[in-house]
Amino acid sequence: MRFILALILLLSSTSLHPSQKPVLHHFAKAKPGDFIVWEASKMITLIAVRSINPSSILLEEISAPVSVKPASWAEWVKTRAPGHTSWSMMEINLEHPEVIEAFSFTKSAWIATSTNDHFLTTLLHLSFAPLPDEKLRRIGPAPLDGERDQRKIWAPPFFIEGKQLYPPFDAFETTWPQDHSELSGKTLQLYFDRNALSPFPWWIHLETEHIHFTVRAIDSGHNLPSSCYRNLPKRAPEFLGAPVKTTSGGLQFAVRSPKYYRHFDLFAVDLSTSQKQMHLLTHHMQSSGERTHLTVEAEELAQMLEPHHAYTWLLMPTTPGSAYAELTKPFVFEP
Repeated sequence: MRFILALILLLSSTSLHPSQKPVLHHFAKAKPGDFIVWEASKMITLIAVRSINPSSILLEEISAPVSVKPASWAEWVKTRAPGHTSWSMMEINLEHPEVIEAFSFTKSAWIATSTNDHFLTTLLHLSFAPLPDEKLRRIGPAPLDGERDQRKIWAPPFFIEGKQLYPPFDAFETTWPQDHSELSGKTLQLYFDRNALSPFPWWIHLETEHIHFTVRAIDSGHNLPSSCYRNLPKRAPEFLGAPVKTTSGGLQFAVRSPKYYRHFDLFAVDLSTSQKQMHLLTHHMQSSGERTHLTVEAEELAQMLEPHHAYTWLLMPTTPGSAYAELTKPFVFEP
């Protein structure tokens, strides 16, 4: 169901006119605990909102074979979703659409988002438009040639906590560009309930000359209890080797760090003293993606460090409770 979450990213794009951002419009009313259950390709996937603020939304995803249809989704989640095949969380940036972090609890590993960069980059440049009347599905057999089409417009079945309701729907479509990929030229249709009873797309149809693929919602609801996984694990930053001397005599550190860490404290730990005194070093930072360079000027090093002393390095995000990076190989300061 990564496709579905990528779709949410797309529809949250700030480059679109409000009338073309149905997910973002609906998410404005979303609350933690709102959930939907999709069915496609003999699998069901439960997506739940775990937290939301103006800048990001945290979604929990649980997938299982279609044969797993519990009487209560709340009880299913509270009992660790018997029969599930995958369980993950994903945080999405709503201001600058991107995946902030994703983690698979099933595999106990973070999910690399870079493999989807091309896919997401293309999605973020697409615009959605209302589905034209002539493309709207209708109920019953088509009229004979020359006859007026008086059939009612079809709407997907809608359920909340197993109870069927009949809200009005809005339908949108978009077409993938001709980029010679597997998605080239494909048309995507999405249905949203106009009253935003659910923040999620209720019906998704992907159509090509040879394939008709549908993701349909089979239930939704509110106040889904927290699962056994309450938080999205965060990665620690890491040093990419020893510091390198700059042409001006300073030191530069190469670091790989998730983009949700924006500020760091850099400490030099003096190994040449019994107290292993720590020195907080002033630095400036340049970042590109998840790669960051921290530079400490020569004057700062001369003021804070002792010549010929050996040091190790600690890098701590200023975000409370964050994991830190440690460079344990001794570095001897030689001015």
